[in-house]
Amino acid sequence: MTKYHWCGEILRFIQGKGYVHEGGGVYLQYCDNCGWRGSFAVPTFRCPKCGGDLKDDHCALPVEED
Repeated sequence: MTKYHWCGEILRFIQGKGYVHEGGGVYLQYCDNCGWRGSFAVPTFRCPKCGGDLKDDHCALPVEED
Protein backbone atom coordinates (compact mmCIF):
# COMPACT_ATOMS: atom_id res chain seq x y z
CA MET A 1 0.00 0.00 0.00
CA THR A 2 1.34 3.45 -0.90
CA LYS A 3 0.29 6.47 1.12
CA TYR A 4 0.83 10.12 0.40
CA HIS A 5 3.20 11.65 2.95
CA TRP A 6 1.16 14.81 3.73
CA CYS A 7 -2.43 13.67 3.97
CA GLY A 8 -2.05 9.92 4.42
CA GLU A 9 -4.49 9.18 1.59
CA ILE A 10 -4.24 5.96 -0.34
CA LEU A 11 -3.02 6.45 -3.90
CA ARG A 12 -3.39 4.15 -6.88
CA PHE A 13 -1.17 3.77 -9.90
CA ILE A 14 -2.61 4.35 -13.39
CA GLN A 15 -0.45 3.31 -16.34
CA GLY A 16 0.69 6.38 -18.27
CA LYS A 17 -0.46 8.80 -15.55
CA GLY A 18 1.33 7.61 -12.43
CA TYR A 19 0.00 7.84 -8.88
CA VAL A 20 -3.38 9.52 -8.43
CA HIS A 21 -5.84 10.21 -5.60
CA GLU A 22 -8.99 8.11 -5.30
CA GLY A 23 -10.96 10.50 -7.54
CA GLY A 24 -8.46 9.86 -10.33
CA GLY A 25 -6.67 13.20 -10.19
CA VAL A 26 -3.06 13.99 -9.49
CA TYR A 27 -4.07 17.10 -7.50
CA LEU A 28 -6.34 17.17 -4.49
CA GLN A 29 -8.40 20.36 -4.69
CA TYR A 30 -10.51 22.34 -2.25
CA CYS A 31 -13.07 25.13 -2.21
CA ASP A 32 -12.75 27.99 0.30
CA ASN A 33 -16.41 28.85 -0.33
CA CYS A 34 -18.07 25.66 0.95
CA GLY A 35 -15.25 23.43 2.19
CA TRP A 36 -15.52 20.76 -0.54
CA ARG A 37 -12.37 18.63 -1.03
CA GLY A 38 -11.74 16.09 -3.74
CA SER A 39 -9.95 15.07 -6.89
CA PHE A 40 -10.94 14.84 -10.54
CA ALA A 41 -9.33 12.79 -13.32
CA VAL A 42 -9.69 15.85 -15.58
CA PRO A 43 -8.54 19.18 -14.04
CA THR A 44 -11.43 21.50 -13.22
CA PHE A 45 -11.65 25.03 -11.89
CA ARG A 46 -15.17 25.16 -10.40
CA CYS A 47 -16.46 23.47 -7.27
CA PRO A 48 -19.02 20.74 -8.03
CA LYS A 49 -20.95 21.66 -4.87
CA CYS A 50 -21.25 25.47 -5.00
CA GLY A 51 -19.59 26.61 -8.24
CA GLY A 52 -16.82 28.49 -6.39
CA ASP A 53 -13.19 28.61 -7.48
CA LEU A 54 -11.14 25.49 -6.72
CA LYS A 55 -7.60 25.66 -5.40
CA ASP A 56 -4.92 22.98 -5.49
CA ASP A 57 -4.09 21.58 -2.06
CA HIS A 58 -1.32 19.15 -3.04
CA CYS A 59 -0.30 16.68 -5.71
CA ALA A 60 -0.01 12.91 -5.40
CA LEU A 61 3.54 12.13 -4.39
CA PRO A 62 4.06 8.58 -3.10
CA VAL A 63 6.38 7.49 -0.33
CA GLU A 64 7.22 3.89 0.41
CA GLU A 65 6.17 2.35 3.69
CA ASP A 66 8.30 -0.19 5.49
